[in-house]
Amino acid sequence: MKKKIYCNFVDFWLGFNYKTYFWYLSDEYDLQIDKEHPDYLFYSCFGNEHLFYEDCIRIFWSDENIMPDLNICDYALSLSNLQCDDRTFRKYSGFLYRKDSHLVLPVLKEEALLNRKFCNFVYSNNTCAVPYRELFFKALSGYKRIDSGGAFLNNMGKKVGDKRQFLHEYKFTLAIENSSMPGYVTEKILEPFMAQSLPLYWGSPTVSSDYNPNSFVNLMNYSSMEEAVEEVIRLDKDDAAYLDKMMTPFWLYGANFQEFRDSEIKKIKDFFSYIFEQPLDKAGRRVCYGRNRITIQKQRRYYAPTFLELSKSMTKKLLKKK
Repeated sequence: MKKKIYCNFVDFWLGFNYKTYFWYLSDEYDLQIDKEHPDYLFYSCFGNEHLFYEDCIRIFWSDENIMPDLNICDYALSLSNLQCDDRTFRKYSGFLYRKDSHLVLPVLKEEALLNRKFCNFVYSNNTCAVPYRELFFKALSGYKRIDSGGAFLNNMGKKVGDKRQFLHEYKFTLAIENSSMPGYVTEKILEPFMAQSLPLYWGSPTVSSDYNPNSFVNLMNYSSMEEAVEEVIRLDKDDAAYLDKMMTPFWLYGANFQEFRDSEIKKIKDFFSYIFEQPLDKAGRRVCYGRNRITIQKQRRYYAPTFLELSKSMTKKLLKKK
């Protein structure tokens, strides 16, 4: 019989489904959602509801460019390289662990790889993003048209539907993070890898610790934007050089991507098992008293729901009961 884990998920992004991103936990555990009094609280960075759960083990999960606050959480799984005893796990982008991320498109032969459209750019917005993203798009567009299929800088008249299939139709994909931070390597580079489109990457200075540096173009290696553009032009014109990069496995170890992915999933499962297999009263790590308690109480007061918000929430609950 599987061990029951009474848990809840809060402050994740709109449309989040824990069964998509944490499906592998169900192999060994029976996840029971308890919204009122969970033993384990999974939370992300898109809200402050987690502050109001006290008597539980808080587990922070994020794919964003922020450092975990270990004053608030007991454990943290993030893209940050921050290390703290047994409390932190530096993971890959959550996209790698998704239930459907093993679905790789059919491998293209050399001729098909070469006979594709030039380059694509798919971004929903540019809110708070580093200027480099738009600047490089414009700089490379001076050489050839780049098809922009997202809401930002769209030049196709509509947004793309199947993103992976869309990327599959291009030799290159602009894979530019919204900022640069060591460890902050998102799906921006993994999606084109899986669609067999060569990533033109800018973001984490330590990206080569995650993926084979010979399997993509690291725009950060060039002294200027102009020099980086020249390298892309060279690869576009030199079929042998382009194919050499395309044929290089992007994963760092394992016979194939599936073996690599399975190994990474085992690592993250082992980390969760370490948390869940401890006695509940011994699993906590955060400091709950002293100055830290005062700081957290101040945060709760700051983010506490207003009377109007509480009234709306209570009204919704009453309507549901009817």
